[in-house]
Amino acid sequence: MTEKMEKLINLLEISLVVLLSSFSFLEILKGNLLSLAYPCLVFAVFLSLFRRRWYRNLKNEMNEKSEEMSAMNQELTALNQQLTAVNQELEASYESLQILSTQLARIMETMGEMDLEVDPVPTLERIFYDVKKLVEPLSGLELKNSQRSIAVGEFTENLLYKEAGKTSAKIFVSRELEKDEELFLNSVLNFSLFLLNAHDSYLEVMKNRDTLSRMISSLEEVLGVSRRTELIEKILHYLKDMFPGIVLSSVSLLEDGKIKTFFLKNGQIEVVNLKRGIVVKAFETKKDLFVNDVRDFPEFYDVTNGRTRSAAAIFFEYENTPLVLEIEKDSEITEYELSSLKMMARILAIFFSRLSLYRKLRKTFFQTIEAFSYAVELKDPYTSGHSLRVADYSQEIARRMGLPDQVVERIRIAAVLHDIGKIGVRGAILNKTSKLTKEEYEEVKKHPELGEKLISKIEDFSDIAKIVRHHHEWYSGQGYPDGLRGEEIPLESRIIAIADAFDAMTSDRPYRKAMDRKTALEILRRNEGSQWDPEILKIALDYFSGL
Repeated sequence: MTEKMEKLINLLEISLVVLLSSFSFLEILKGNLLSLAYPCLVFAVFLSLFRRRWYRNLKNEMNEKSEEMSAMNQELTALNQQLTAVNQELEASYESLQILSTQLARIMETMGEMDLEVDPVPTLERIFYDVKKLVEPLSGLELKNSQRSIAVGEFTENLLYKEAGKTSAKIFVSRELEKDEELFLNSVLNFSLFLLNAHDSYLEVMKNRDTLSRMISSLEEVLGVSRRTELIEKILHYLKDMFPGIVLSSVSLLEDGKIKTFFLKNGQIEVVNLKRGIVVKAFETKKDLFVNDVRDFPEFYDVTNGRTRSAAAIFFEYENTPLVLEIEKDSEITEYELSSLKMMARILAIFFSRLSLYRKLRKTFFQTIEAFSYAVELKDPYTSGHSLRVADYSQEIARRMGLPDQVVERIRIAAVLHDIGKIGVRGAILNKTSKLTKEEYEEVKKHPELGEKLISKIEDFSDIAKIVRHHHEWYSGQGYPDGLRGEEIPLESRIIAIADAFDAMTSDRPYRKAMDRKTALEILRRNEGSQWDPEILKIALDYFSGL
């Protein structure tokens, strides 16, 4: 405004000067000098009026600018005061953060010192009081687990609540929480639950430590079994002894589209084909099923006349071998028991898969050694089936003697192969219908040694080879090839010797017809203590008499 006004006045002045100059110049030319006084006076008055107005406007503008500057100065002063206050708040907040950091470090240190063997409740109480210093609205804490419950501070209507199983934790607050306060207190709740549950689990493990030790030793015994039915029976007995309150336990396998369930009844193993119930449901869904109260499970098939309260069916499949391990109890099934069942189901499924493979390999193995035996019998048609009959006799005598299954199996293998050395004896000698010459008999007597040499070529069959070598030794020491006597002769060889002699006497031979059983038994009795072991012979005679 001022700048424009000044330009306007300057323009007017210049215009007036030019105008008056024009008039004055004309008058001067006319010689009238006095005529200049009037225009000059008018010009002076006019200029004075414009100057005064211009100064007034200028003053007004200066006042306005001064007021604006004053207002801005006041705003700047207020802003400076605000910045000073913010700085003071930041300094106070920094000090508070240092205090909070120290308190949080103390809480974390307390958490890090936790020992699962020690009751965690006193420590959680200490953490509560430390947290209360951090979060002002925190007023109370309530903790519960299977062992005990505690309450600290004051209870209010506003609370945070967490639970896991039998454990629960509540935090009470005096007002609505801000978001960060709520997140922090929830983390405290989660830690409290974790610690209480961890301590309970530790106590449960310690409580069941002996049970766990027995379970491991029982599993070692179980996994040494080579027959499936015997294995299942041991598992069922083990489950009954392992978990108190067992009403029923079962092992179920899916075979040829049917569920075959094994269970104990009056201490004896029985088998049924199930079509409904919790076991069938587990197979259908291929999932574990746990029923805390069987009355809430409509599909539960109760065969215990109402004694069952809870049941668990654990499903596991390994290499196309599905299995369900089930227990039913008259009380609640614990987490520890469920974990144990899951571990056992896994072990059993793997073992059954391996057992199935083992049975196939074992079958193939026996078919192979029977083929070797058959190769010998092709040279001596009169002895057809002899080796397998000797194997059956030897196996049964060994079982009646109470020998371990591994020994019984070793005896059967050796019995099947006992004459394998005859493959090296001339067929003419083996099939000769008349009495053998001394030289021919000496050749026949070499078959145990030949058999040993053949069998020893098979890795891990050195014990079988030794049994075959000595199956013609006599208890008195007059046998061959080494003239061993008494207990110098392997036990297995002594058993096979009796079975071999009995079948040889009761079978047709090229040089004679088969004896009747009575005559054969009489010959065995006469040679007790000389050719055959007296103790083994008693058991063998009792068995042969009942054939």
